[in-house]
Amino acid sequence: MRALSIHTCIATVSSAALVALGAGGCSSSNASTDTAGAQPAPSSSATASPGLGSAPPSGASPSGLAAKLLTPADLPAGWGIDATATNPPMQSGCGLWNPAVWNGSLAGRAEADLSAGLTGPFLVEELAAGTSAQVASAWQKLVGSLSQCTTYTHGGGSGSSTFTTARASLPAYGDGSYSFTLNIKVSTGVDASGYIVAARSGNSVVVVYIVALAQPAKNMADAAFGKAVAKARS
Repeated sequence: MRALSIHTCIATVSSAALVALGAGGCSSSNASTDTAGAQPAPSSSATASPGLGSAPPSGASPSGLAAKLLTPADLPAGWGIDATATNPPMQSGCGLWNPAVWNGSLAGRAEADLSAGLTGPFLVEELAAGTSAQVASAWQKLVGSLSQCTTYTHGGGSGSSTFTTARASLPAYGDGSYSFTLNIKVSTGVDASGYIVAARSGNSVVVVYIVALAQPAKNMADAAFGKAVAKARS
């Protein structure tokens, strides 16, 4: 799941390894991924396919579901899109960590990976859309999986990381939402924290993660979540 691209960035951040961060998939650029119509691949890295997930040519505007994703223009100055983020597998029954838990029946899917510098904040957005009935079912699957999201430990080449969530006091978004604080403890000794919001917005479901080495400003996170949920409505 795309939140692991956050782990890759955080795990690489240390006093001796900032230069290596770009190689870890956290450099800013100008591309996004739209997987509308693609089948989920929860156990492999996401790969763009021509006509499905290809990034638009330089200067071109995204279309379809990708046009509903957050962009740097929706965020404060300094944000850019990370075209090199990876999608390692997270074998979990929690829909926050594993989108395949809930988005498998939704043909339209799109993702955005943004960052505001080498040490963050980092933002990951998972967006999926379908018919009213499909989205209602997907939302129930996501909500039903939240009890499995309290804590999760993932092992990888850059060390293991433990993700911990707790309910957050953020506003309600869209037609229904759940907000969480997020803490990531990496075995290298680096910690990060942030927020997660999962929301239903019309015939779309959106999950947005914001995390940094220092807790992101709550008002910034709230504004980003509100914008993401408003743009996601379909």
